[in-house]
Amino acid sequence: MKRSLFLIIFFFFALFTLVLASDLTVEGLKGSVEKVVTGRFTYRSENDQWLAGELETRRIKVFSPLGDYLTVALYINGAQYSRHEYKYDENGRKQETRYYKNDAENYTTREIYTYDGRGLLIEEITMEYWPVFLGGDRLSGKTVLAYDDRGYISLKRLLNDHGVILSSVRLTYDDGGRLIRESHYGKDEKLESILLYKYEGAVLRGIHSLDSSNRILEEVVTGGENGLNDRTQYSYSGDRAVRSSRTLADGYISVNEIVDLTETDRPGRRVEISFALEPLVVMFDTEETLQTIISRNATGKITGVDFKSGNYLLAGFKYYFDNAGRLLAREYAFGENSLRVDYRYDTAGNWIEERYFKLEDHEYRPVSTLARQIDYFE
Repeated sequence: MKRSLFLIIFFFFALFTLVLASDLTVEGLKGSVEKVVTGRFTYRSENDQWLAGELETRRIKVFSPLGDYLTVALYINGAQYSRHEYKYDENGRKQETRYYKNDAENYTTREIYTYDGRGLLIEEITMEYWPVFLGGDRLSGKTVLAYDDRGYISLKRLLNDHGVILSSVRLTYDDGGRLIRESHYGKDEKLESILLYKYEGAVLRGIHSLDSSNRILEEVVTGGENGLNDRTQYSYSGDRAVRSSRTLADGYISVNEIVDLTETDRPGRRVEISFALEPLVVMFDTEETLQTIISRNATGKITGVDFKSGNYLLAGFKYYFDNAGRLLAREYAFGENSLRVDYRYDTAGNWIEERYFKLEDHEYRPVSTLARQIDYFE
């Protein structure tokens, strides 16, 4: 069975990131942060004035003094939708995670972590909550990890509640410790697919997905910098690429060029541009290959990106920074849309407001603001 290349890549990057960095670092927060409450409010027009509505809490995250999650709660329409609670041992290793649905008193599932003498995670057990009078918690599944002599994960197995192996992944590294191969096996221990990783120095540049007969299923070329991610993905049928998809994104807007390669004389080509905060989606049919023109400041930071098809400008991004290198504003223009995102920071350098504007009648009107209340350890 063909696996999702994106999900596989995401899992291993997330896994290695969590091993190497605290949750606070992954969040990009500076200083000794204890708690972050994130909420959003929208604006309404009244008597020719734009007034802010009531702040709606979206997330609450509580951190330990070491920068690890203690609680992460998600809110929808003012009510708690889910909550994760974390426990650690005296060495700061995660012992248990409990997941609560809505604002329930009892958890839905809990995950228990076991480590070897080197402090490496070797087992993750998932338990489902059951009342004591029904026998207590029941095993739902188990993930088992094995390591090589260097401490790198060499085998990952997923087992069901009866101990039957559902799937396995074997990992291979080069002499520099870079992951270069993943071999995926089904519950019958038969090879199903392979992922091959290619690098330029320490930077991952390409991923190939092959089936058990070494035929290419997908190929991904990665790149990007300064928050701009560039990825081109090729899909294959037999030995022939039948579609390519190039995506350039910065977390707010995504420009995706899709090319149907089954037509050899004039391949079908379209560009889809989407903006996450609205959301807005605009599509263009083009004949020319998407061109990317990048502008930089004296320090090398990307300050602008233009996307053109021939002489026609499909979209333009602009980024503005202060003297400390902090992002002050983003501006986007695509189709009939002109959008802006501004930022405000606290004294520790963490952003506390992300304000979204839309151009109407030759002026930017406020649409919404994402606000963060950040509490610090004393």
